[in-house]
Amino acid sequence: MSNLAVIGVGALGKRHLQSISDLRGDNTIYAVEINENIIKPLQIEMPWVHFVTSIDKLPVEIAVAVFATSANVRRVLFEQLIAHSHISNIIFEKVLFQKEEDYYYVKQKLDELGIKAWVNCARREWDAYKNLKQELNNCREIHFSVAGGNWGMGCNTIHMLDIIEFLSNEKVDYLNFSGLDDHIVESKRNGFYEFFGTITGTAGKCKSFSIICIEDSPLPFVIQITTESSRYIVHEGHGKIMKSDATSSWNWQEFEFKPVYQSQMTGRVVKSIMNCQECNLAKYNDAMELHLKYIVPLIAFFNANGMEEKLCPIT
Repeated sequence: MSNLAVIGVGALGKRHLQSISDLRGDNTIYAVEINENIIKPLQIEMPWVHFVTSIDKLPVEIAVAVFATSANVRRVLFEQLIAHSHISNIIFEKVLFQKEEDYYYVKQKLDELGIKAWVNCARREWDAYKNLKQELNNCREIHFSVAGGNWGMGCNTIHMLDIIEFLSNEKVDYLNFSGLDDHIVESKRNGFYEFFGTITGTAGKCKSFSIICIEDSPLPFVIQITTESSRYIVHEGHGKIMKSDATSSWNWQEFEFKPVYQSQMTGRVVKSIMNCQECNLAKYNDAMELHLKYIVPLIAFFNANGMEEKLCPIT
C-alpha cells in the first residue's frame, strides 16, 4: 500500500484526483487544498480521498506527488513537501515556475534527494500524437504552425514547444519573440497575465515553426504540419486530423484524432511510474531546459512592458 498525493485541487487538480482515484484499491490517496469551499463538495464526491489543508498533515512517505498548484506558489510548496515527507516521484504541472532561479533550485533538490520528476505536457500521452510521431519519424524536414484566437498563449505555448520537440525528436534551438504584441492583458486567473502575437523558431529537422494567438478573434485552434511528402491539419477540438499525400493524389483524407482528458490520463501515468519507474511525460531536466528557453526571454518582455523585474507572471 502506497501513498499518493495531489497538491492543489482546483479545476485541474480535481481532474488529476479523479483519475488517480481509480488506483485507490492499492493505494491511499491524499489531497492538499487550503480552500475549504473546494474541499466540501469533493469530500462528498470522493469520500475515499483524505483531504488535508496543509502539507504538514501528509504522511511522511509518498510514492507519487502531483503538483497542480499555480506557478507562483509551486516552489514554496515543493520546499514544504520535501522538508516534511520522503518523496519518490513527482509530476509537476506547467508552466513550472515564474523565476529563473527556481528551476535551478528545484533541480538541485531533486538531484540531492534522488527524486524522479516529470512535467505534465500531456500531449505526449495521447495515442494520436504517438501515432503521428511514428508517421513523421522518417521525414527529412518538418514545418509546424499553430494558430487560433484567445487560446491562452502565455500558459499554453509551452505545450506547443513540447509537442514540437516530441514530434521532431529534436530540441528547440531557436526562438524569436519579436512578433509579440505589446498589449498585455489580465488572464482569467487573478494575478496572472496573457499576451498575443507570434513566436517563431526552429528545432533541428523542424526547419520552422510559428505559434500564433490573435486577440479578440473567434479563430479556432488549428495545428498544421508540412513535410517534404505529406501535409496534416489537426483539429484537436473536433477530434480529427486531415492528411494529404501522394498516395491519395493529394486529396484530403480525414481520420480520428482523439484527445485524452486529464481525468483519463493521470492514473495510467502514475501506474506506469509506480510499476516501471518511467512514463511518457518529459523528464524534469528536459522540461526545465525548454522552459528556460521560453521563460527567460518572456521575463525580459514583461519587464520591458512595465511588469515586475525577474518575474514571468504566467501559470
